[in-house]
Amino acid sequence: MQVRITVNGLDVEASYRERDVEGIFKPLVRHWGELQRSRGGRLVVLMSAPPGSGKTTLSLYLSQLSHDMEGAVPIQAIGMDGYHYPNAYLDSHTYVEDGEEITLRSRKGAFFTYDVAGLRERLADARSERPAPWPTYSRVKHDVEPDALEVVGDILLVEGNYFQIDEGEWRGIDELADETLFISAPEPMLRERLVGRKLQGGSSQEEAEAWYEQSDGRNVRRVLAAHKPADIELAMDAEGGYAVTKGAELLA
Repeated sequence: MQVRITVNGLDVEASYRERDVEGIFKPLVRHWGELQRSRGGRLVVLMSAPPGSGKTTLSLYLSQLSHDMEGAVPIQAIGMDGYHYPNAYLDSHTYVEDGEEITLRSRKGAFFTYDVAGLRERLADARSERPAPWPTYSRVKHDVEPDALEVVGDILLVEGNYFQIDEGEWRGIDELADETLFISAPEPMLRERLVGRKLQGGSSQEEAEAWYEQSDGRNVRRVLAAHKPADIELAMDAEGGYAVTKGAELLA
């Protein structure tokens, strides 16, 4: 099934297997709707997955499904990328990694390049009657846009990489959610996608592969190796299909 979705201001085409749409994605939408109705108020779901897994596109597709399915509770999808530190901050601050002091900008996208305290504050506020607007991330400017998005959905689906890693400022952030979803994927597929993304952005093959080893690959391995269990877990295969590996009873 081919779908067209706008991701961070850019039109993206995605393809999902019919059996995944009918057997996983629609049941997810129905499950969260039932959970929101039973609990009342705004439901907050955190969806984690490694870089290159297509989590942003999937979150927006789940939102689109919720508006298309009769009787479903509308989902608002939003990314944690608005909580990247601004480029000016990344350029002026450093971090010690593997004994070497580096600029945050050189590892943009790593778990230590986000304003986690600000993200926690906004998650805690998300269920209030008039929640504060969220920042977003522009893939055109490659920088954050403060207070750009109003929180209006009965279900708020927040996607990101690090909600399930159990370290530093991220530890326990999943406790701010009503439910968590984690998606794993094989690293060779993620590497191919992330190197391809750099090539499309104008990098040479050598530059793209070097960036993967320097940054993206480290982030991928941290998310895959260090994540704590989520309420529902999915596994992607090398062809981009999905299987439920935890929480299948919630989607029955």
